[in-house]
Amino acid sequence: MFSRKITKIALFEPEMHHEVLEMLLGYFIEKVEIISILTQKENVHFIDNPTCLQSKLDWQTFENNRKDKIFIRNWISDQQEVDLFIWITLSPGWYSFKIERMPENSMLLIHNLHFWFDYENHKAPICHHIKTIWHQWIYFFSYREKQKRWLSRFRFWNSLVSFPFLPPQRIPLQHSHVSNKISVVIPGSIRKNGRDYGLVIPYIEKLPSSVEMELVFLGEATSLFARRFLISVNKIKPHSFKIIHFDHYVPEDLFRFYMQRATFLWIPLIPHRYYGGVLEKIGFSAITGGLLDAWKYQRKCFLPQWYPIPASMKKLVLPYHHLDEIIQHISVSRRHVS
Repeated sequence: MFSRKITKIALFEPEMHHEVLEMLLGYFIEKVEIISILTQKENVHFIDNPTCLQSKLDWQTFENNRKDKIFIRNWISDQQEVDLFIWITLSPGWYSFKIERMPENSMLLIHNLHFWFDYENHKAPICHHIKTIWHQWIYFFSYREKQKRWLSRFRFWNSLVSFPFLPPQRIPLQHSHVSNKISVVIPGSIRKNGRDYGLVIPYIEKLPSSVEMELVFLGEATSLFARRFLISVNKIKPHSFKIIHFDHYVPEDLFRFYMQRATFLWIPLIPHRYYGGVLEKIGFSAITGGLLDAWKYQRKCFLPQWYPIPASMKKLVLPYHHLDEIIQHISVSRRHVS
């Protein structure tokens, strides 16, 4: 793709995809001489210190695109000499953001392909459109043309779906907290869209009552769906089964604590996710951040068998067709813990 050696790059992450930013840093940190970064302040707290403090990294942060628009615009303009400028997330909130000149070697990383390139062929059923008719009107009469204009400003674009952009890369092992219990962690806020939380209840019911373990919902659980779901879970859990959840945003130190002590991660994905009038096919046209968490913390991860597994992660992922396969892994692990 590039005819010259890449020695200096710039990474711009304007949203909260810190896991993607860290993955890119993990890949480029040993391959280039200088990495300039501009991102939201909050993202820096999620990047591990050994990476954050590398001398070749030049960090700049901002609070929001309205308050800091002049600073952001000037920073992007200053990146004209880099070998590669990567815009990690482009959301509709940036369509009206004026940038006079994009760096020549600019790349946009696409997180959800159907939303950008194949809208007509992947429309959601009419029932979804009725729920979000206001969004459809805005999309067709405002966002669509701005989206096309923005895409034309990038010389390159690529997709993080199944991580084809990155060759196999192993993040250094993290320090592990010792736990004498089996801990299964489901990272991410409890929301209906994108996750099959309906699997959790039969999972608890099928586990032998003698199994001592904790199930951690590692994300905010404040929606009406989340509250109803947790009420149902707590009604059926045995005394030996501990449920941990949070009614607030989970800060990074707490997130890291539970990820490091996890025996397994579980990402109960559903094949399709409704997003902006489009049904994204998870893993094939849209990426899931949970898999990047498994990669970062080097934790075994339960994942539906239909999800395309990157070659570098085959030893970490435990694909399952049925709940019984997850329970079998838990039982084997329980014997080892005992």
